[in-house]
Amino acid sequence: MKPVIDIHEHVFRGRDIPLKGFLLSRKYEWYIQFLAPILFRIIAKCIRRERSDEKGLLCGLMLELVYKYMGQGYHRWADILSIEQVAGIASKLVQTFEKDGIDLYVPLMIDYEYWFKSTPEPTIASQIDAVYRDVVLPSKGEIHPFAPFDPARELAHRAGMPGPNTPDGGPPEKYSSLELAKDAIRNKGFIGIKVYNTLGYRPLGNAQVDDKRRRIFRSNKMERYSVFTGEQFDEVLSELYAFCVRDQVPITAHCVSDGVEAYLGASFDFGSPAYWREVLDGFPDLHVNMAHFGWGHNQGYEDTRRLLMRLRFKGKKTWVREICEMLRKYRYLFTDVAHHNVVSESDIAKYKAAYKAMCGDFPGTLQKKLLFGIDWHVITRLDNFENFKDKYVEVLTDEGLFTDEEIEDFLGGNALHFLGLLPLDTKPEDGWTKNRKRLQSFYQDNEIEPPAWFTSTASSTSPDSRAE
Repeated sequence: MKPVIDIHEHVFRGRDIPLKGFLLSRKYEWYIQFLAPILFRIIAKCIRRERSDEKGLLCGLMLELVYKYMGQGYHRWADILSIEQVAGIASKLVQTFEKDGIDLYVPLMIDYEYWFKSTPEPTIASQIDAVYRDVVLPSKGEIHPFAPFDPARELAHRAGMPGPNTPDGGPPEKYSSLELAKDAIRNKGFIGIKVYNTLGYRPLGNAQVDDKRRRIFRSNKMERYSVFTGEQFDEVLSELYAFCVRDQVPITAHCVSDGVEAYLGASFDFGSPAYWREVLDGFPDLHVNMAHFGWGHNQGYEDTRRLLMRLRFKGKKTWVREICEMLRKYRYLFTDVAHHNVVSESDIAKYKAAYKAMCGDFPGTLQKKLLFGIDWHVITRLDNFENFKDKYVEVLTDEGLFTDEEIEDFLGGNALHFLGLLPLDTKPEDGWTKNRKRLQSFYQDNEIEPPAWFTSTASSTSPDSRAE
């Protein structure tokens, strides 16, 4: 049996993100929009309170009103965001999915600070250290995260500019985003890097969206960062890609049209999967996971495909179909299924029909490129989220689309290829192995007994290996 690997989840707390700024960037009914400046300041403070067991009357009342408006799923999510220590969130993650037999969790860290009006309380460096100290080490090989990378932070550091919410003339940005990521990969048990293009930058070609990005900085009262050009963004991103190829470090990119974004519709300006073609052409050995499979609101596969054919939209295609075409073209491109609403009985038939169409249009492609990921704790907003794994297997085995062996690849075998965790005796042309070598040293240096999933996949002759 191949190991089960959840390639996409989160362990951040409400205090780790600019929660108020993110809430203010959304669009709401007019009466919510009118109250937003005061309302969201209170909500953010309540969720980010120092102790999760000390609500207070005002917080309790305010949050209950939010849950009545947004649904009780947000109650579950807010309770997790309010957990005081990141170790508590990681522990809840493992307990929640214990029945699924997941061998390796890969949390994706995020860095939103330069793109919203308010800032996290802990620095990004202290967040990485907390995850390393309180999550990675105690998990003994069960949890290995991705570090965040933000090109805006990197540029501010290089220019000696103050960080967000620091006045002009204040202390310069202390942290290089690239160096923090490199250190996490080399010394702290991290195994990849997460980028979040929908915040306000493209994978490459940023000169085309300079005006849109500068508008974000102006609206957030961070106009000093408007001096950075698209060419500068491309330069630091290219340095990231070169490092990732050289050191065999995979990248996960947020790729869905209705997730976190700098403003309504920013995903279409910055986050389309098509924008990655230039990167993959220029760095053909780069391992990239397009998270969420581009499957956002009204961005499904089969229903929209029929609509486009009927209306004859020339040159238009959904993100899902775009990704399918790219998966077939680029050897080291993958996509995960995180947060798909397969847990809803009203939606599961749609996913079955979509995969039947995709497997017909792209035979054999998804079986090798699809990655299992849940998107906990964000997915807790959905009822029945605990059954995500079983429901997704139900979708993929409908009408025999995936064989038993292909299901094993979906649940973990494909992730070994994406993550660069192939056996050390794998030929260079057959895939990446440096993450395995780094983890081997990490376990030895920290006196950690290598976990079963690691030892069972150590040999290229084991039943867990697979020809490319």
